[in-house]
Amino acid sequence: MYTVEFDLKLLTPLYMFGAEPNYLELRTPEFKGLIRFWWRAMKCCKNVSKLKEKEEEIFGGTSVKARKSEVRIMIKDSRIDRNIGSDLKNDYRLNWRYDSENKVLIGKDRGIGYLLYSVVRKKYFKPGITFKIILYSRGEEALKNAVAAFWCAVNLGGFGSRARRGAGSLTVVNVVGDTYGLDFVPKGKNSQELAQWILENVSKVSDIIGPINIDCNDYTNIISSSFIVSKESYNTWHDALSDIGEMYMNFRNGMRNNIQNGIFGLPVVHSNKNRVIGKSDKYDKYIINRRSSPLLFKVLECNGKYYWMALKLGGAFLQEDIYLAFVKEEKINGRKEITANAKPSSALLDKFWDEIKKNNDGDYCFNIRGENL
Repeated sequence: MYTVEFDLKLLTPLYMFGAEPNYLELRTPEFKGLIRFWWRAMKCCKNVSKLKEKEEEIFGGTSVKARKSEVRIMIKDSRIDRNIGSDLKNDYRLNWRYDSENKVLIGKDRGIGYLLYSVVRKKYFKPGITFKIILYSRGEEALKNAVAAFWCAVNLGGFGSRARRGAGSLTVVNVVGDTYGLDFVPKGKNSQELAQWILENVSKVSDIIGPINIDCNDYTNIISSSFIVSKESYNTWHDALSDIGEMYMNFRNGMRNNIQNGIFGLPVVHSNKNRVIGKSDKYDKYIINRRSSPLLFKVLECNGKYYWMALKLGGAFLQEDIYLAFVKEEKINGRKEITANAKPSSALLDKFWDEIKKNNDGDYCFNIRGENL
């Protein structure tokens, strides 16, 4: 049996629930699901059937020919229940409030209030807690792929609710076992060195997983992704997260009535219950109420300092025949009416990206090679 054991530390609040919406738990299926997501994001295969076949060879599946997963996950969290918070704002004495006249958040920590608005009053696992994740398999090649995808899940993404807005950021503090050349503990004296550490390890992940099509645009992937690490380092996780959150909030507030706000994730819900969704005329009443944002924020810790990271994922936002639709809901009879529609454009996302890029050390692109089959 091949085994790798990771000691993990939580950097930002983790909102992870099971069947009971108010019961916190570290869910093995969620960790495994995100490992699979990042494996697919790195594999970059245009042939969906081939992609599914290769994924099921490692992680199992539900198709007729699928086998059981070759990779197993075990979570050890004996003391984690002692570190649960119930009101993030009060627990950390964070400062923000809603200015109803101008319809904006104000206060020093308003960036966090904006990013985590939907969960700030929910229970959460507190930053600083530690737990173990063990990956094991009878096949070394399967474990190698899982370890590589897990590197991406931890160092490029987050876990739980609002993971793409900075919640659920983790870091590895110790590893027991072979990680196949991957360094899981962040290194660097500044943001530039930390970014180089990320680039070097993503290149190694690519060598292990083996992307197939470097021009893949059919689904979310990291072949054409880029990232930014904050030039400034911070003493606390909430200072780092609030900084990028404030920049994001200020940009979005200036574009409130623009239907292209949908590029940041669907749905876009306004205070009057009007919303932006995805819709297609090709199929009757076919709508997309949810599409994850291609923009991801997380917090990194390196040498006792915190940095925020922004990641812009590659891949088409919506299928060719799907457009953004602004749906207006009448207050009296609840009837919904589409008042505007447009093909999705990355212009707003690119504009925001340029704004945060110029105030930091620029952005970095992953140099990933594929087979081009």
